[in-house]
Amino acid sequence: MVAAVEEAKSLATSGIFEGELSNIITVSKPPWVSEPHTGKLERIILLVGEGKGKFSEARGIPRSIGCLGNNKLLLYREKLSVSKFKRVIDEFKSLNPNGEVYVTNYDDINDAVEIAMHAARRGLKTYLIARAEDVPNVPEDRSFKLVGEYIYGEDGLDHLDKIDILMLVMRYKEYKSLIKEGIDFDGEIWIDILYPGSFKFLDFNPVEIRKIYNPSAMTYSPCMAGLIAISPEGFVTPCPLLRKIIVGDITKESLRKIVKKQKLRRFWKLTKDDIEPCSRCSFRYVCHDCRALEYQATGELFGMEFCPLLDFF
Repeated sequence: MVAAVEEAKSLATSGIFEGELSNIITVSKPPWVSEPHTGKLERIILLVGEGKGKFSEARGIPRSIGCLGNNKLLLYREKLSVSKFKRVIDEFKSLNPNGEVYVTNYDDINDAVEIAMHAARRGLKTYLIARAEDVPNVPEDRSFKLVGEYIYGEDGLDHLDKIDILMLVMRYKEYKSLIKEGIDFDGEIWIDILYPGSFKFLDFNPVEIRKIYNPSAMTYSPCMAGLIAISPEGFVTPCPLLRKIIVGDITKESLRKIVKKQKLRRFWKLTKDDIEPCSRCSFRYVCHDCRALEYQATGELFGMEFCPLLDFF
């Protein structure tokens, strides 16, 4: 096991992966994927409405960090009230006093602010992901982190002085241009890469942006471990975009009961050793891929549509 860790670390720091601007914290993956996981509930993503985002569940959501973005979902029953989301936050606080809360996919920015304020007051590390047009409507006097979500080339890069973190939704070629030209923003930047529906339309090598180094990657999924998503209707899923994989229902069960379920914990422990042919690949502990993107492209949780190394195995 020690040898495998050292091999992963060597590959993660090798020259085959390209460098980034110093304030680009993450590219094409959630910001926590390099953090070691403990096997406990660490963070919750609250999708608090049907959403008004550009990318629709009905047409497919091709975003590499669509899990944190504002999209447009199909609702299957009445959405939860703001007060119910607050009660979920209170229960989460009792399970992990130092946990993280992400608030996204809102219908009304005021509802999202109210929920984020509540989580922050409870002492939880809280992020609100706001669409570019809603950034000016978020109070500057706040105790949560404001993530401004901008679609590169479509949204004007206005009001950047009002946000803490900039999430840019862009194509890979635009990302390459950004690296060369830079951007006038001093805070953290999260890069959300758009994917085509199939590998044959991919115009970049995804290995270049999959690099991670996570010492727990042999035991836990770097992406899903310690995570639950709560949909607008109250369904609990292992990822916001794996909407058909329901592991609980917050309207009928407690959060404490749901996080003990083996169905959920199997996702937390889903590693590349469980996926063929990843289990035979030397990059498996440093290569992050998005199961939701693969599921969307192939209809299979263990799909391998976007692996450029597949033919070697």
